[in-house]
Amino acid sequence: MDTIIVFNQEEERFTGTIKAMLESRVSSEDIVTLTNQENALHDLAAAISRYPSILGQQHLSGASRSVETLVEELCQKDAIDIKLHIPTKAILGQGFAIAKINFFLMLKYLCSNYRDLIHNAHDINEIIANNIFAVMAEEVFFTLIADHAVSRHIRINASYLLANLWERRIDFGISEFPPIITGIWAARTILKPAFGTMLGISELMVLSENAGPAWTEFLQREELDQNELDSIREFLLGISFEEIEHLSAEKERRGVPSLSREEMYDLLGDDTAYPEYRADDPRELYRSFRHRKKNAIFRARAGSRGPTKTIEEYLMCYLLSRAE
Repeated sequence: MDTIIVFNQEEERFTGTIKAMLESRVSSEDIVTLTNQENALHDLAAAISRYPSILGQQHLSGASRSVETLVEELCQKDAIDIKLHIPTKAILGQGFAIAKINFFLMLKYLCSNYRDLIHNAHDINEIIANNIFAVMAEEVFFTLIADHAVSRHIRINASYLLANLWERRIDFGISEFPPIITGIWAARTILKPAFGTMLGISELMVLSENAGPAWTEFLQREELDQNELDSIREFLLGISFEEIEHLSAEKERRGVPSLSREEMYDLLGDDTAYPEYRADDPRELYRSFRHRKKNAIFRARAGSRGPTKTIEEYLMCYLLSRAE
């Protein structure tokens, strides 16, 4: 039986260490709650693992099913009904992924109450972020698979990686993706974006130095198009494509080379498309992704100008295009 893996080695080691440190500090009720939550994760993983292997072959009443037939079915379905054609193990695994994130958020909360344990928050945030990347990657894979404008080669690669993620919930197969997104997200929260020319070029160059070679290759390739650049501008500047266009038009109308941050906020007002994102909560990265994705979907449906995917989706598309 192919089992859902609850914790990888790093998570297992870290959880054991933190629990041992908490036992002498928190109440017995808190320890019981924490232990119950951990046991529930193991029980949930065991229950999900009782469903047939997604990667294996299944036979029922003369019909057979395999990962190959699953991949073919995923690539043929439209986005609107794909949810009803994926294995039960995959659907239940999505709930497990969120439950695991919540478990580590509980650990973080318990540690935050003790001065000598607060330093563990960074390590817990990294673990939470890695699990959030798996949730995000699953959503990105779905987007690419359902988009029949994306090359079949990329959609097939995304389907196989998605099937592997569903099987064990421990890895989504693209090791370069998290470091790039983490790197540019961390740099974005440190940098104060310059809204001068509305292009974000200065930020782009700085981020290129901190996000690894695959990010640089993505930016330097000849196929890089305007929609991809605009999705990067949204990510860097923290405002929507439409707001960037509005500010650019206002800058041109005024005949000035740049707009100060104060002028920008005056022009946009308080009701901006995207909120401020907290740097100390790894869930904010996913929140930002969802905000930008919502606008990208609207543009695609309306046929309006601007990026029809997020930078995460464009980047994953590029990384999958390189896979054999």
